[in-house]
Amino acid sequence: MKRVVMLLVLMVLVLGLSFNVEATKLVVWESSGTEEEFVKLVGEKYTEETGVEIEVVAIDQLSQSDKLALDGPAGKGADIVAWPNDAIGKTVEQGLLWPLPKDKLNFDGYTESAVRAVRYKGKLYGLPYAMETVAIIYNKDLIPEIPATFDEFLEKVLELNKPNEQQYGFMGQIWKLYHIFGFISAYGGYVFKETENGLDVNDIGLATEGAIKAVKLIKTFRTSGLMPEGITDDIFDGLFQEGKLAAQISGPWAFGNYKEADINYGIAPFPKLDNGEYPHTLIGVKAYYISAFSEQKEEALKFIKWLTNKENSFKHYQEAAIIPTRDDVISLPEFQENEDLRAFAIQARRGIPMPNIPEMMQVWDPVENTLPFIFKGQVSPEEVLPIMVEQIKENIEQMKQ
Repeated sequence: MKRVVMLLVLMVLVLGLSFNVEATKLVVWESSGTEEEFVKLVGEKYTEETGVEIEVVAIDQLSQSDKLALDGPAGKGADIVAWPNDAIGKTVEQGLLWPLPKDKLNFDGYTESAVRAVRYKGKLYGLPYAMETVAIIYNKDLIPEIPATFDEFLEKVLELNKPNEQQYGFMGQIWKLYHIFGFISAYGGYVFKETENGLDVNDIGLATEGAIKAVKLIKTFRTSGLMPEGITDDIFDGLFQEGKLAAQISGPWAFGNYKEADINYGIAPFPKLDNGEYPHTLIGVKAYYISAFSEQKEEALKFIKWLTNKENSFKHYQEAAIIPTRDDVISLPEFQENEDLRAFAIQARRGIPMPNIPEMMQVWDPVENTLPFIFKGQVSPEEVLPIMVEQIKENIEQMKQ
């Protein structure tokens, strides 16, 4: 009898050990390159400290949600995924993500706008780790510094704008909402009204008095001769690399080329507009999420909390040149010495999260199709922006059918 009891105890221990072994492996999907390498690097350290194995599988962030929708229900998906915040709404509605428990999270040190970006319908679905937005990239040999006000900035770049001499003052993708939204928001416009219950898709603020004022200002970039019709981002990117363009609106993806071209460039947040407001540009935020199909959600939560703590967020910045989503990292002297990313970080902290609801996909094309008619002088903002908003609403209704 004693022998039988010992055998039973041994079986329980073996089964328990097997269960623990299975529970100590987490699968993470991340894009190949620096992001994948970073998770592998710190994942090894995490394994050393906790015994939890971290397997990183290279899958492009933009493909992960489709793959999770197929593999997750079959038990073959990742425990942790990573993608931009504008995909949250769609993936939550698909039932792919686990809402993180508020009582187990502490956002001290995080950038407030980055945390807002990963909320959807009042719940938090991820922990942010990187953000990006647009700012002003300028040639220091042509314009040594960006003035404090946008009026002064415009005056300066107009002085420098001499097309006959193949010298240009200021350019940007003014037909794209992502690049000009800062002006609209600074004057009181918005995409979807933010409410206590989330974004109101029936309240679109792209034809408000403020939005109209902003579009009129942006139109002057064209009528003043700064941004001639027909320019593209490739054209002004090339002009900047040739030292023929003083300033442009662009993002952190651009300056790598300017380093290679040996351009004496600088990066600055947008200066204040005439109403005293800084442009509140749209910010995109990348975050780690936990699959709704994961059987190890609590263990995955511990890992992404560790992955985004102050120490690892700083390491992430060092390894992958990201803009951190933690104020306590951005304020570190080592980060402040990075002139390239410091300006983008300032602008991002002033920014507004990209709407993360599925209805946002119905906004981009109508805006991009409408603005060129305004800039050509064929219609006024007062006439056409309300029509554009109605088109967006119709698109949203069709999307829901």
